[in-house]
Amino acid sequence: MILRIAYVSRAAQGVTERDAFDIIRVAHNRNRQHDLSGGLVFIDGHFVQVLEGMPFRVRDRFDRIVCDPRHSDVDLRLEVQPRERLFEGEWMALRCAHEIDAGVLNAHGYVPGLPTSRFDGDAVVGFVRACCLAGAVA
Repeated sequence: MILRIAYVSRAAQGVTERDAFDIIRVAHNRNRQHDLSGGLVFIDGHFVQVLEGMPFRVRDRFDRIVCDPRHSDVDLRLEVQPRERLFEGEWMALRCAHEIDAGVLNAHGYVPGLPTSRFDGDAVVGFVRACCLAGAVA
């Protein structure tokens, strides 16, 4: 059994793409050790993340994520137990705003911060998956 969560948060003032890359560099090793997978999008001052793996590992990691001072207003949008992973073998994909094709943003009706009124948990997961798996802008 696996657990998938998705959340949106506001980056702390001064957090940059460099910080997002630092997060991923550390996450790759940790996630590989704990068999966690997922995707992280850093766009317009927000983090949008999907994390999946063994339930106790995902919950433990999320508890730590919530306490990270590099962001605030963590809004958990989805917590489900799917049959299979969407990010199999992807310890933590990362896409920053300049790497995301405008077609992906348009297809998902992107609005900064992914307001809850327009982006439920499934929409957040679809957005992150499309951003991370569609490939970077050339």
